[in-house]
This record gives sequence, structure tokens and C-alpha cells, in this order.
Amino acid sequence: MRWLRRNDAAEAAEERPGEGGEQELMQRIAERTGRLGIELVDIAGSVESVSAHVDHEAGEFSRLRELADRLAENNETVRTAAHTTQELASNAASEMEDSRATIERSIDDIQELAGTVTETSSELSSLDEALNRISEVARGIAAIAKQTNLLALNATIEASRAGEAGRGFAVVAEQVKQLADQTGDATGEIDHTLSDLGERVRNLVARGEASHTQAERVTEGAQTIRQVINTMTDTVSNVDSHAREISTAVGAIDEHCGETVSGLNALTDEVNGSAENLRQTNERVQRLLGITEEIVNITCESEAETPDHPYITTAQETADAVSRAFEAAVAAGEISERDLFDRDYRPIDGTDPQQYLSRYTEFTDRVLPPIQEPVHNGDEHISACCTTDDHGYIATHALHVSHAQRPGEPQWNAANARNRRIFSDRVGLAAARNRKPFLLQVYRRDMGGGEFRLVRDASAPVTVNGRHWGAVRVIYRL
Repeated sequence: MRWLRRNDAAEAAEERPGEGGEQELMQRIAERTGRLGIELVDIAGSVESVSAHVDHEAGEFSRLRELADRLAENNETVRTAAHTTQELASNAASEMEDSRATIERSIDDIQELAGTVTETSSELSSLDEALNRISEVARGIAAIAKQTNLLALNATIEASRAGEAGRGFAVVAEQVKQLADQTGDATGEIDHTLSDLGERVRNLVARGEASHTQAERVTEGAQTIRQVINTMTDTVSNVDSHAREISTAVGAIDEHCGETVSGLNALTDEVNGSAENLRQTNERVQRLLGITEEIVNITCESEAETPDHPYITTAQETADAVSRAFEAAVAAGEISERDLFDRDYRPIDGTDPQQYLSRYTEFTDRVLPPIQEPVHNGDEHISACCTTDDHGYIATHALHVSHAQRPGEPQWNAANARNRRIFSDRVGLAAARNRKPFLLQVYRRDMGGGEFRLVRDASAPVTVNGRHWGAVRVIYRL
């Protein structure tokens, strides 16, 4: 059944005056239903947008709840660590205080020992000086003994010369000589002993000086140790104090985290409930929209002239022209029927939104524009005429929306590069799969960037040698 143009329908109505009232009623029903369809599409689009927004928010709330749960878990770990740190710091502070007292006593002992070493070194130096003086006295005695020995020798010689008169003097001289020899031997032994003792004392003095230097370094080191211990004790005390503060703060955070998690759980449940209600509302609106579209299509099946009839007729005539062109090309061997029904779409790299190629894309780019473009150019209300296969793939769209994509501009591409794309939305798939003489739909056309246009879609099926191939879609606004 083909739809008549508006003037032809009017003439037919004049020839059947009895049917004028019925046709007028059908026209009014079609107009009102069309308006209702437009309003329902707008409402459905708004509900769908809100539903998507709420679904997104529900997802965000769920992620927030997960983050809050993880935060609470991590905070519990921090709280435990802070408590453990505080206990360790407290124990360390106590032990450091005990250690500091012990180290203070040890340092005092070290300093006292260093003082003793210094004093010993000083005493050894004094002893070395005394030994030197004794050695000098011993050498003096040795010199006297030597001179006495010489005098005794001279006295002995003189006594021998005196004969019997000098015999007693000779005995005395001999005794003096022996005493001098003994004194010399003793002083020699004393000198040897003093020399050995002096050498040992000098060694002790040298070691004492080294020990004195080391004692000074030990004293300095002990002072440094005292300062370090004091610093460590103060630091551990500060750590203990801060750990207590952290433990208190973490406890407060843990309490707030619990309240936050509870609040987020309640909000998440509410948002999920709202999302579910919106999904149910959207389903009901979609069902109502489907019923409204069925009514519109039923009114359009009558002979009553409606505003949509001319576009339905245009879609049917264009679909016939496309079907004939496809069948003629197959018959002429320009393209095989297998390639024409190719549904193995190959993604085009670097496209956004994603575009695809098929084995028939080049063929439709050559054949379809001469058929589609006159439809678009012949009526200012028609925004586009295109041909889709039964999977929603539009290889060749209207030329004014078939520009090359701009890299990095997906919003512009969505509105101006609509060819080579698969439209799997409700309206697109319904038109592509419809096998009735025509299908009239109303929908919000996504132009990208959150922009939508309320349009009507009149489609008619395309067949190739009896096989359903897809549909011609005429998109228009009244």
C-alpha cells in the first residue's frame, strides 16, 4: 500500500463525502497522538538522562562507600600502629631515663678515671725528674769514690816508702781503697739501676702522656655521649607525647569515619532506590511511548491524510529505489550478494566515535548519494535521508553529516561525521529490523556534547532479491 500525497488525498476525500468526518477524526487523532509522542519522547529522554545521572551518582556513592570503608580500615590500622608506637615510645622513654642515669654514672666514672690517668701521668713526670736528680747525685758519689780511690792508692805508695813507720797508714789506706772500690761499685750499680728505672719511668711517662691525650678525648666523647643521650631522651619523650596525640586524633577520626560510612550507606541505599525507581519509570515511559507509536502507525495506515504521510511515502519510494539499485548492481556483477550482506564490520583505527568499514562500503558510497541527496535537498523539514543495514550500520549517510573526523574532537565528530557508524539505539535498531511497509518513530537525536533534537523518523524496509537488507530512514521535523 502506497500513501497518497496531500492534494491527492484531499481530492479522494471530496469524491467520498461520507467519509470526510471519519478522515477528519483520524487526522485529529494522528495529530494529537503525534504531539503526545513528541512530549513522551522528550519526557522519556529527560527520564533517561536523569536515570543515567542517578545511576552514575549511585556508582559514585558506591565507590565513595568503598573508599570510606577502606579509609576506616586503614584508619584502624593507623590507630593500632599509633597505639603500639605510643606504647613502645613510652617504654623507650622509661628505659631511656633509666639508661641515662646509668650512662651518667658511667660517664662520671670515665671522667674520674681520665682524671686519675692525668694525675698518674703528672706523678710519673715528677718521678722521672726525681730519678734524674738521684742519678746526678749517684754520679757525684761515683766521682768522689774514684778520687778517694786515687788518694788511697797514693797513700799506699807513700806508706810503702815510709817503711815500717807507714805500715799502719798503709792498712788504713788499703781499707779506704777497698771502701772507695765498694762505693764505686755500688754507685755504678745504682747508676745502672737508676738508668734502667729512668728508662722505664720515661716509657711510663710517654704512655702516660698518650693516656692523658686519650683521657681528654674520652672526656670529650663522654660529654658528647651525654649530649646525645639527653637529645635521644628528649626525642623519645617528644615521640611519646606526639604518639599520644596521634592516638587520640586517630580515635576521633575513627569515630568520624564510622559516622561517615553510616551516612554514605544510607545515602547509597537512597540513591540506589531512586535509581531503581527511575529505571522502572523509564521502562513504563518507554512502554507508553511504544503504545503511542503503535497508535500513530495505526492512524497512518488509514487513508486519512496526516502530516507524516508525505514523509512515509518518501521513505517507501526511496526504499524501493535503493532496493532496485542494489538488485541491479548484483545482477550486473558490480557487487556480489554475499558482499552486500557482509556484516563483518572492521573498526577504523583512531576514530571517536568509532567508525567501521564493510565490504560494501565503497559500493554504497558510489550508489546511494544520488538517491538520498535529492530527498534531503527537496524538503526543508527533512534533516537527513540515510540507508541502514539490518544491524544499524550506516555506511553512507547524508553528505552534509559525512565529514572526515577531527582528531580529538569527539563532540564535533558525533554531529558531523555520522557515516561509517553503527547506531544501536532503540529507534535505529527498530528501523533497521522492521519488515512492515513502514515504521514511524519519534526520538531525541543525539548530536553530541549533551545536545539533543526532537525529530521524527519515517522508515521503510529495503530488500534485495526477496531478502531483507535494512531500511531507508527519513529524519524530519514538523
